[in-house]
Amino acid sequence: MTGISRGLWGRASWLCLAAAACGGRAPAPAVPDTSLARVIPLSEAIVLETAGPPAPDTSVTFRAGERRAIVLRQGPPEHIVFTELWFMPETFAADSGREVRVDVRPRPGVYGVDIVSSLPIGPGAYLVFKYARYFSAPARARAVYGNDAVYERALAIGLIQANGLLGLLPSTRPASDVLRSPLPAAGSYIVAAPQ
Repeated sequence: MTGISRGLWGRASWLCLAAAACGGRAPAPAVPDTSLARVIPLSEAIVLETAGPPAPDTSVTFRAGERRAIVLRQGPPEHIVFTELWFMPETFAADSGREVRVDVRPRPGVYGVDIVSSLPIGPGAYLVFKYARYFSAPARARAVYGNDAVYERALAIGLIQANGLLGLLPSTRPASDVLRSPLPAAGSYIVAAPQ
């Protein structure tokens, strides 16, 4: 190798090294947050009301790493299922074998719950609301959507955010009058449609 080619190669190496050190690479593309289908102001959410007797608060303790379902039923006389929380074995896999306590408090007058967990909720948890018997569309829903059926199709489960927003989760309908979504974390959840 001649002195000229060594000198060019040395300068080129330093240029590449300097470019990399100064951020010469293109930044990695941002990964969108796919846990929320849509975010709306909470004040613009039309929350699904319930006309039935309230479901009681509950606390359940179980071993992390096991499949578990928590079912809340509305009060007497019919004891109809109000909500279900499903935790798959992977939900608390990082803490497998430890006890986990989950507290569930229904929100008064609406299809909604407040959930507190002693361990962070991981993937594989689901929240289900069943509203066949006590579905009660507010007057605002009829004014915006025209009728109950159109309002019902617009419903999703939403996670109330600390900043006055509602993060609507990707929700599915596995059966008539049933709404299901992933449960990404402890927090306050309601069934609502955007205004």
